[in-house]
Amino acid sequence: MFVARGHSEGKSYVTRDIAEQQHIPRVFLTKIVAFLSSEGLLETHRGKGGGIALGKKPSEITVLEVIEAFEGALAFNECTTDPTTCTLSDECTVRHLWSEAEDQLRAFFRTRTLADLLEMEAKRHFTPLAPVFHVDAPEAHEAGVASARAART
Repeated sequence: MFVARGHSEGKSYVTRDIAEQQHIPRVFLTKIVAFLSSEGLLETHRGKGGGIALGKKPSEITVLEVIEAFEGALAFNECTTDPTTCTLSDECTVRHLWSEAEDQLRAFFRTRTLADLLEMEAKRHFTPLAPVFHVDAPEAHEAGVASARAART
């Protein structure tokens, strides 16, 4: 989403800036970028004026593509993708329920794109997510703990 936000303006970003602004360890982000580039979701350019940008338009990247790039095929249970894992697969009511739910979830995520998410964000239906890898400074953490203790007493 961070990279998608700059797409309409033709922006590209350097790993260092994304890592700082999103509070993601740079080494970890480098691996994510390399992986998403190999999947065609991001593109990278070296040198002056280079950086990281979307590999396609936000309207061409589905949420399903992003999920499956990281997680593989969307599956609730191993038996839905490989029926040979269970001898009862063909007769199993639960397996068929899981399969139907997977199909519906795949269809839902296939119809949602990064452009849709950008539009929702612009309309303020949702606020940008807080960084996942945010680490407070020790003094800020201690102040928060002291404040919470004071509120309880």
